[in-house]
Amino acid sequence: MMCGFVLPRRPSRPILAAALSCGLVWAQTAPWSLAADGTPIEITSQTMTAEGHARRALFEGDVVLTKGDFVMRSDSMIVSFGKDTPGRNRQTEEAPLSQRVEQIEATGHVTLERSDGTATSGRAVYYQDEEKVVLTESPVAWRHGTKVTGSRMTIFLKEERSIVEGDSRVTIFDDRER
Repeated sequence: MMCGFVLPRRPSRPILAAALSCGLVWAQTAPWSLAADGTPIEITSQTMTAEGHARRALFEGDVVLTKGDFVMRSDSMIVSFGKDTPGRNRQTEEAPLSQRVEQIEATGHVTLERSDGTATSGRAVYYQDEEKVVLTESPVAWRHGTKVTGSRMTIFLKEERSIVEGDSRVTIFDDRER
């Protein structure tokens, strides 16, 4: 049985708290400059475990995160949420639960796909505040006839810039060789 849900753009705080306790997770943002543009984020997996107190959700088995033309696949994925924000919820007098994704960690056979390129690795971590993805465990990226490998790749999404560290290698394929 596949577990799946859609992360809406702006869930209300009472609904979010109830959703986390019932096993659903909501968020406002996700990787690859997937800022709130109205397109929903969908994550499907074989199982999902929400840990409200730990502010995270664990997805396992054939995990697929989709938003627009971006797809991230992995064996497992952990979505970590921010800490409570100051203030009180008027309805419950409890501190509100953060709706903001801080980090997404994908492990095991990670594949990132977009219309302009793909990447694979054993592990990928997306950091929301810095809008970057760090690929480790044998990362390989392909874009426009170019293959890049290294020990660690850091992709700065907003800046359209990347850093490849440790045994970096770039292979440019001639169109006639493909």
